[in-house]
Amino acid sequence: MGKNMSPRDIAKVLIEKNCVQLSINPPFTYASGLKGPIYCDNRLVWSHIDARQKIIDAFKNVSSEKNLEFDAFCGLATAGIPHASILAWEIKKPLLYVRGGSKSHGKQNQVEGDVRPGMKVLLVEDLVNQGKSLGDAVIAVKSVGLEPVGCLTIVDYQTSGARAVLKEHDLMLHSLTNFESLLQEAESQGTLSATDVEAIKTWHQDPKAWSV
Repeated sequence: MGKNMSPRDIAKVLIEKNCVQLSINPPFTYASGLKGPIYCDNRLVWSHIDARQKIIDAFKNVSSEKNLEFDAFCGLATAGIPHASILAWEIKKPLLYVRGGSKSHGKQNQVEGDVRPGMKVLLVEDLVNQGKSLGDAVIAVKSVGLEPVGCLTIVDYQTSGARAVLKEHDLMLHSLTNFESLLQEAESQGTLSATDVEAIKTWHQDPKAWSV
């Protein structure tokens, strides 16, 4: 595995690959339905071998350092699945994944793979904003008898909404970087202006009010 990378190191990787984007008018619409001025498109990481390897190594380091005990990785559709797939291959663990909703055909599964009740699964997501997708995934895996022991994510937006979801489901979130580090690194590199940073901070303080 590679050397340990700090949250600022990971933020730098994402910014270098143009993952962090800003649009105030019009704003971005998130999975929760809320709107905001910042969007982190971590899917771009998949196309860059160097960045992808750094992210995977960082995930492996977190898993090792936290002594996470689990039976399988479980990627969240769609952005968490590639990272979960690579981790499962490299660490030699089974792979499952969670759809955004149940299929309308076939077995109508929402959780795919060799699901065995009682299995402990480590969820893998690319970003946690308000936590809606993560909360839905936790409900889905529990409904088929799986036990989520935590979630790996590249970015944690550090919102009160996500904190509430994590508390509700008693789930530990292990992030490689976060909203604060992204903002600090973007500002230091001149990627975001002081005005941009203030707009993003205002959104972060009250996403619902900002959306309105």
